[in-house]
Amino acid sequence: KQWYQRRVAITAGKKGNTYQINISFKPASDLKELKASLAGVIAGIPIPFPLPVSDGCVACGDTCPIAAGADVTFSEALKVEPSYPALRLVSRWKLQTVGEDDQVLCVEIPVAIIS
Repeated sequence: KQWYQRRVAITAGKKGNTYQINISFKPASDLKELKASLAGVIAGIPIPFPLPVSDGCVACGDTCPIAAGADVTFSEALKVEPSYPALRLVSRWKLQTVGEDDQVLCVEIPVAIIS
C-alpha cells in the first residue's frame, strides 16, 4: 500500500510545555482501524514512546472508517516532561492499519529538547 513520509525542519521542545502535532494526509486506500505510535530515534535506535491516544481513529477525529482520498488530520498533544534530558533526537510518528500493520503515514520531526 502507498503511504506518506515527510521530514520537516528541527523543532525545539521546551521542558514543561505541551505541543500539538497536526498532520494532514489523504489515504491511498480505505482505512477501517488505525493505531498510532511514536518513537524517539536516538543514535539511530528507535525507542517506543507511549502516546496519550494510541487509537489512530480517535487521533484522526474519530472518523473511521476513512475513505481513500479523504482529507484527514492526525492530531496529538504531547508534554515535554521536565525530567526529560536535554538532547537532540528524531520523533517518528506513525499510523498503521490494525492487524495488517500496513504503514499509512510516517513523519519524522527532528527535535531538540531544551531547558
